[in-house]
Amino acid sequence: MKETTHKRGTSRQWKRSRFYLFGRDKSGGYHFSSSSMPENVRLLGGGEIGGKARGLLFVIDHLKRGGRLTSYDHLLRFPDSLIIRTDVFDAFMSENGLNEAVLARCDKEISHEELESRIISARFPDDVREQLRGFLASERRPLVVRSSSLMEDNAEHSFAGIYLSEFLVNTGEDEERLEALISSIIRVYASTFGQNARAYRKRHNLDWREEKMAILIQNMIGRHYALDLFYPLIGGVGFSLNFYPWSDRLSSEDGVARLVVGVGTRAVGREYARVFSPRLPGLRPEGSDQRAVIKYSQETVDVLDMKKRALSQTKLPLLKNPLLSVVCSVVDADGVLSEPISDLPPGDRYIATFERLISNNSLMPFTPMLRELLAALEDLFERPIDIEFAVNFPADGDDGTPLFYLLQARPLGGRSQHRIIRIPQVTRERTLLMSGRVLGNGSRKRIHDLIFVDPATYRWEQAHSIAREVGRIDEELNGREYILIGPGRWGTSNPQLGVPVQYGEIAGAKVIVEMATEEFSPELSYGTHFYADMVASGVLYLPFDEGEGDYFNRELLDRQEVVPAGQFVKHVHFPDGLDVYVDGKGKESLICLSNGRR
Repeated sequence: MKETTHKRGTSRQWKRSRFYLFGRDKSGGYHFSSSSMPENVRLLGGGEIGGKARGLLFVIDHLKRGGRLTSYDHLLRFPDSLIIRTDVFDAFMSENGLNEAVLARCDKEISHEELESRIISARFPDDVREQLRGFLASERRPLVVRSSSLMEDNAEHSFAGIYLSEFLVNTGEDEERLEALISSIIRVYASTFGQNARAYRKRHNLDWREEKMAILIQNMIGRHYALDLFYPLIGGVGFSLNFYPWSDRLSSEDGVARLVVGVGTRAVGREYARVFSPRLPGLRPEGSDQRAVIKYSQETVDVLDMKKRALSQTKLPLLKNPLLSVVCSVVDADGVLSEPISDLPPGDRYIATFERLISNNSLMPFTPMLRELLAALEDLFERPIDIEFAVNFPADGDDGTPLFYLLQARPLGGRSQHRIIRIPQVTRERTLLMSGRVLGNGSRKRIHDLIFVDPATYRWEQAHSIAREVGRIDEELNGREYILIGPGRWGTSNPQLGVPVQYGEIAGAKVIVEMATEEFSPELSYGTHFYADMVASGVLYLPFDEGEGDYFNRELLDRQEVVPAGQFVKHVHFPDGLDVYVDGKGKESLICLSNGRR
């Protein structure tokens, strides 16, 4: 299939594309009938189905009508799905008086915690409860309960990673399984008004009253492996547009993908994954340095633990899965990587590199299939897209090629900037920070506030308190833009790698700097939800490493007015403001005093 690129149009043009007309009625809503559903999709309730469900239906409908996506469509599959439409959400909110509670939260009459508690403890509609009981009577596979909001995938704002997804083992007595499913649905409903969603809507001037939540319930793709663990061998995300290509040999239109072993939560979070371009899969962001490849490769895996009945983390060797030999490389005592001849040697260290999967077609035509799929879906949606997928391998003793399951397909909410940014000549006295290896492209003028977590005083055992303090300052700034600087990875789940903030706690940050030290090495997290949200919001993103020649002027910072804050967090105010320049093509950036003033 010929690879194509597309000119990026205005939002008005995108809204007229095929995808935004799919299912649209005269009222401007998106309504579907049960008779129009494919065999593996069912509807429950009335109203709309939300953007996430509509994206998947759009792709299935294309194939159902005789369309083609790749040369390998015979290997493409979709999960079985049940869509709970928005009328159920409306009934749940209305019958429990929750719209009034949301208004009370907006007016700060009740806390976020109280609003969440009221939603979680609310009664689920009886008629829908009975319909779900009927659904579970014939469905005993593990399930994923996903958000599918009306705002989630519109032309400008993807909401990627903002709302909740829940994984269910779906085991036990019938009533126990039903209550677990309903509890998960209600938690997804509650995430509609969570801090992350509230901050995202506030950033983009979106009214919560226009938001409604549908639910997409899918059977979880994977297999039941040793130790009573359920997971796909491979999970991943793909983007048809790479906002930040890491080599001059790559263009934005070549796309980017992230692969992990196990549940794809680590592909969309700020965790280590195999990052590659489907056009040049051997060209790694880490370069050819094997030490860097080993350092930034996955060793921790997310799995659904059937005994614990929850997502769990484990290390690759502890999976005791012979299939790991097809996606892992062995690390010897000297730090040299090699591909296993057959089984992985017992006792050795190994990491997920996916070399055999993406570099040749011996296992399956994975890379050409992904390359064609991203190009075809961008053509179908008529705009850049992102997808989530899983690759499931046949059970032991079964013949056949691994199958590629498309879990989600949706338009990207942001667009890359291609303006030429010229870095001005500024004296060191006026310079706050300079860095290379930058990601992104753009400039920001007269930013007066800066939040700084000093790597020298950061304590990982205090990390969650530090994150909450950053969030408090963000809320006090009430939408004012600021620069955020701190150690390691912002938004990581591991406090030993950086500050574990949520998106909603740094919603006002327009420039994010991640500082590397001996203890903290920020990963350039291409393609993650956290990173995609930063890009879609126009945030400039700078890695900083003094060892690589980057410069930080602490004396200038110390001369500024300090707003009272916590022990580990400094809120600095610059009366004349700071200007920020990021030259994505030249790979350099500058943060300096505005107008040449000290």
